[in-house]
Amino acid sequence: MEKQPIHPVIEKGPTDELAYQLKIHLLGVSPQIYRRLMVRADTTLAQLHHIFQVVMGWENWHLHSFHIWGKQYGIRYGGMYFADDANQVRLGDFPWRVNDKFSYTYDFTDYWLHQVRIEKIQPASATLQLAFCLNGQRACPPEEIGGIEAYRQRTLDQLSWQRDLITCLLEREPIEEQDLDVPDWFWTYRPEHFDRATINQRLAKLYQFKGRSDFLYAKGAYDYFFEDPASQ
Repeated sequence: MEKQPIHPVIEKGPTDELAYQLKIHLLGVSPQIYRRLMVRADTTLAQLHHIFQVVMGWENWHLHSFHIWGKQYGIRYGGMYFADDANQVRLGDFPWRVNDKFSYTYDFTDYWLHQVRIEKIQPASATLQLAFCLNGQRACPPEEIGGIEAYRQRTLDQLSWQRDLITCLLEREPIEEQDLDVPDWFWTYRPEHFDRATINQRLAKLYQFKGRSDFLYAKGAYDYFFEDPASQ
């Protein structure tokens, strides 16, 4: 009997008008950090990488990979090689069924492993251009924090620093210099924060750059793509 491929080859075209409701969540963190989003079937894996970066809140500083049915996919840079071109492989090229899962790994040092589940498959709305975030919960960890265990400890540290700072302010005690010796992210990181409106604004902006090689191959912080021209 002829051996069947890991996933059958699907003719491009019939799935183009479909959309998938995905839930992506970061494994190993509780309470759960997740996003639920709609994505068109004709979204390439290169585009999906940037969509996941935007919806989760990552900054695209590090390498990544998708693990789909026993095979690795990703954008080729930084010494990473993949057999298939992520700009040519589309989400709709796989015969997904509801509740199928795949994984997305970001930053091979801190090793942020995400599980992605197909929650719904439906006709794509005419207004769905690339992706849209439906809901979510909590902020993703700061970049280069050191992984899951370091994130847990530093989140506890942040709560402790906040408590000490509030105590000093309430009791009108002087804040010692060592009390201010905290990492930069302490002042801005809000672990419970989730801003769907901003995420969707950025996804809309991302669509404007669809097909631009400098975006699809971008590595490193790409905040300048989302800057408000009025503030420049």
